Amino acid sequence: MKRIIKLMILALIILSPNNILAENINSIIVIVDELPIKTVEELSIDKCNLGFVNLKSRPPYSEEGLYLSINTGKKLSLKDVGKKDKKTNYLGDVLKKEKVSYMGDGKAHFLVRNKEGNVNYSEDFIIYNYRWLIEKTDILLKKSDVLVLEYEIQHDKNRLDILNKYLNNYRDEQIIVLPKAVAMEDNYLLNRYLVPVLYLNGENSGLLTSLSTKREGFIALEDISYQIKETYGHGKKTDIGKPFKLIEADNPKKEFENIYKKNMNLLIIAYLFHGLTYFSQVLLGIWILKFNKLDKGIYIIYAFTLVNIFTSLILGLFELQKNFLPYLIIHILISYLITRFIIERQIDLTKILSILTYSIIVLGICLYPNMIYNSYIGFNNLVYGARYYGMNNGIMGILLVTSILSFFSITESINNVFMKRLIGLSIFIINMLVLSTYFGANTGGFITSIILFGIMVCILFFSGKNNFRKLILFFLIGISIFALNIMIDNITGENTHALGFFYRLKENGIYELVSMASFKAKELFKLTILPPFSIVLIFQIIILKNIKKTIINNEILKKEAMIIIITSLIGFILNDTGIITLIYMINYLILRIISDNKIVE
Repeated sequence: MKRIIKLMILALIILSPNNILAENINSIIVIVDELPIKTVEELSIDKCNLGFVNLKSRPPYSEEGLYLSINTGKKLSLKDVGKKDKKTNYLGDVLKKEKVSYMGDGKAHFLVRNKEGNVNYSEDFIIYNYRWLIEKTDILLKKSDVLVLEYEIQHDKNRLDILNKYLNNYRDEQIIVLPKAVAMEDNYLLNRYLVPVLYLNGENSGLLTSLSTKREGFIALEDISYQIKETYGHGKKTDIGKPFKLIEADNPKKEFENIYKKNMNLLIIAYLFHGLTYFSQVLLGIWILKFNKLDKGIYIIYAFTLVNIFTSLILGLFELQKNFLPYLIIHILISYLITRFIIERQIDLTKILSILTYSIIVLGICLYPNMIYNSYIGFNNLVYGARYYGMNNGIMGILLVTSILSFFSITESINNVFMKRLIGLSIFIINMLVLSTYFGANTGGFITSIILFGIMVCILFFSGKNNFRKLILFFLIGISIFALNIMIDNITGENTHALGFFYRLKENGIYELVSMASFKAKELFKLTILPPFSIVLIFQIIILKNIKKTIINNEILKKEAMIIIITSLIGFILNDTGIITLIYMINYLILRIISDNKIVE
């Protein structure tokens, strides 16, 4: 009988929902004024998980907006403070059973308040004394399950030591330590938002990650809210954030430091080489305007910037960016030697470069994504915080434009119609696969690739035919492919951003679509009108205008240009950083045109 009772109890424990199991768990969110990388390395906490999070919320940026974004699990701004939006779930309301509390004398109560602006329990001042902190924390945790402690270190070693002891005292609870701003010593290279985050649960020691970022050592701001909700069984599919995942590491602090160093080095390299690419287009535009022809030296500089992209992808295999100066020298030297070799041997630069670049992107994103992420062109700017994984809009545009150029290069000497169609279908189906959520995870790029697929099908199968029904059929096929992509996400449990958006659209209705479209449109407009993008775009238009006769007089070139321009404009419209897609696609088109010996003098 006793054995049966024990088995029944065990079964009840196993089958108990998460929120029952989590009732005895306390969560403490410690908000500090700043937390330098160096300070993290000096902390002596057993079983601590380290990572980075981007504090960027919605403009205008403010401390209140940051806390509100963490609270609701969606990026908001100061303008949203006080709004009683029915579609926004506040932690104070979600955790009404568990109760929330706050201790401090600042604004961090915004992090756990409810829709009415209230917190269940609070201690609206703080004394930086260890015993006092422990006593008050114990009192508040008896009344509530979640506590926000606002703690100002202010470069005071004594306060840091007290915090260290405090964290060790509660290390068996769930603790998240987050600075509200980038430390002065880490605030360089345009790093205004990327900060360390500490996570303690009394069990693990390693690096943080989540399905939001899929990057070792990084979580998203929205994940913090979800982690708290899920702890008490309140996580929902409509939430933007994802739960923390922990990666075991032998020396977390060393790996934490290496991750920061690699990403900061890549940030500098990306700005340098992107800047060089933009400069080459402005230089070419000025030269054509002034002399109405192209000098070979200018052509070499222009070609070098695109060879540089291929070199960057190859070097991504080796993670050489840990050592900034040697990497930069090797990168430039290899790109220069390849450029000189191709031009001096009079090899078709556009053909060889397009095929090689396209192939390496496809193989990289499918077999070893880190190769893409370790390149300056595939680097997701984690400091900016717009994208953490998958293909950014720059490399997405390069994938599409090199696929178009590769197709025409490969099939230019093939007369067999069947073979042309087979090659075309293969390339443009691969594009959709690579940009799907399973690999490249770029929804705007995926839709653009579907439209490009439709354009190529029309050209390959219905050229000169007015077959409206078949066009509608392929349009429906495109929609079906997109729907299938979302269904696969749902079946595999990936819960990607695209799938999460559809869940929120189902729950919140048209509001969700309007809100997202409005934000994306504002971001796109802002980037398009700001330098350097606006300047580069103007000079690209000038270049195309001055060489349009070359395009018009060559039927094949005209067809390529039409497809590239249409695809680039679609990519531009569908992505908030679509201007980068447009610029890089037109960049390759210009190379294709000026590589003609009749233009280079």
